[in-house]
Amino acid sequence: MRYWEACEAQVTAAEAIEECRKHDITAVLREADGALIDKDSGEAIGLPDGYGEFYGGDVLGFLGY
Repeated sequence: MRYWEACEAQVTAAEAIEECRKHDITAVLREADGALIDKDSGEAIGLPDGYGEFYGGDVLGFLGY
């Protein structure tokens, strides 16, 4: 997948968590609102849309791309 395609993609929580794991980040879902967060810092990676998926650009931005 090209960078711009990844930025526009909607990804599942499992896909986002796996991508974070590849970058040595432990991502988990926050129970209160379903947000994807960095377990160690508590920083929010992204919020789910109405279908429970995450915006690829949020995940890539958090990872520093």
